[in-house]
Amino acid sequence: MITREQMKAARALLDWSQKDLAEKSGVSEPTIKLIETAKIHSKPDTLQQIQEAIEVAGIEFLPQKGVRFRDDLLTVLEKDGEQDNIYLRLLDDMYYTLKGTHGEILHSFVDNSLSPPEVLAKERLLRADGINFRHLVRHGDTHLIYPLDEYRYLPKGSYLNNPVAVYGDKVAFNVISKTQKNETSIIIIRNQQIAEIKRREFQVLWDYGTTPQKTTAKGGRA
Repeated sequence: MITREQMKAARALLDWSQKDLAEKSGVSEPTIKLIETAKIHSKPDTLQQIQEAIEVAGIEFLPQKGVRFRDDLLTVLEKDGEQDNIYLRLLDDMYYTLKGTHGEILHSFVDNSLSPPEVLAKERLLRADGINFRHLVRHGDTHLIYPLDEYRYLPKGSYLNNPVAVYGDKVAFNVISKTQKNETSIIIIRNQQIAEIKRREFQVLWDYGTTPQKTTAKGGRA
């Protein structure tokens, strides 16, 4: 659990006042002052609120009361040779992020027909670990490999060939370069607030969308 020394050090790194920390964490400014001056021993739930607010801002807490800026807030996956499949590396990150949590991966702008066998094999491994999937797909798409209740149709005309995935505290965006022969890279942002925003956006589209009624994919499941 965070210590008062770490609270003060984190505020210094972020250039936050006690009032700033109070606004970000939802803990009152007087309580923060009392904690930092060791005049009270705060409840674990209160300390957890404070710690989460600081971590969302990009601070990592270390042993022996240390703090530092986290260095994995932004990760870029780029192809390393013709045979490299960066989506397989993204699936690895999804697995290690959600392993043992029974978490969920939310995919927007999915096209199963573009997924090679090695991607489908790795997705099966994630499913075997209890990780769940939901997909937003092009209106009318019937090349659907997984159970149909995992899919919702996007509104007509809203599909983009730029998949987005939300998982844990991360959001992954496919970015297609117009200057490098349309080569694709993946940008992963690790930020709880951004992930929650994208998760809620997904849910709005999910609630609005319709469930596919059939699949034409070989081995697809209704």
